[in-house]
Amino acid sequence: MPDDVLARRNVSRVVVGFAIIAAGILFTLDNLRIVEAETYLSYWPLAVVAIGLAHIVQGRTWGGYLWGLLLVIGGLWLLGENLGVLSVSIWTLSPLLLVLLGASIIWRGCCPPVLARGSATDGIGFIRGTAVMGGFDRTSDASDFRGGDVVVVMGGCKLDLRHAAITANEAVIDVLAIMGGVEIRIPENWTVDAKVLPLMGGVTNQTRVAASSPAQRLVVRGTVFMGGVEIKN
Repeated sequence: MPDDVLARRNVSRVVVGFAIIAAGILFTLDNLRIVEAETYLSYWPLAVVAIGLAHIVQGRTWGGYLWGLLLVIGGLWLLGENLGVLSVSIWTLSPLLLVLLGASIIWRGCCPPVLARGSATDGIGFIRGTAVMGGFDRTSDASDFRGGDVVVVMGGCKLDLRHAAITANEAVIDVLAIMGGVEIRIPENWTVDAKVLPLMGGVTNQTRVAASSPAQRLVVRGTVFMGGVEIKN
């Protein structure tokens, strides 16, 4: 996996690790009657702000910057609530998630992925699929796989790319899953850069990279709302 990808992931992990350590020390001091933990617990949203700043500083795409900015704003808003500076709960703005989701769908419809010159667009070198209250399976054995664009609404899809190969610098799969799931299976000589924004959802990367073969890079990006994306070999 590229060093810059590892760096971006490690920063978030370091922040979360320090936050857990700080919480452990705080509760220990509280048990020893040295400090009152309740006095400092109001500042926990600062960890969310720190993670957001890390995404902004090390972001490489607009999606990364936007996700970082949302984390910073959300963390500061929660901090303001805890300190009594703001009287409006951030959860009253939760319907805005639907606005962001709708904007993402419109953007994907108006600005489809740009394919490299000479790439395949026959559903093998570039996979497209939409599932609404249903599902579909796609398999590619293309020697010049370029990526894909899948939309799942209250359904699921499976992409089997274990016999495909990437000859360009990278291949990109755009994913939009709303109350649905996407499963992507890739060869062991591929590395994955997951840039999916989960909104009440999750992204799981269970892949392993064979040390004896040169890595080919797959970028998975998009949005997941009350759903999930699973990437494995």
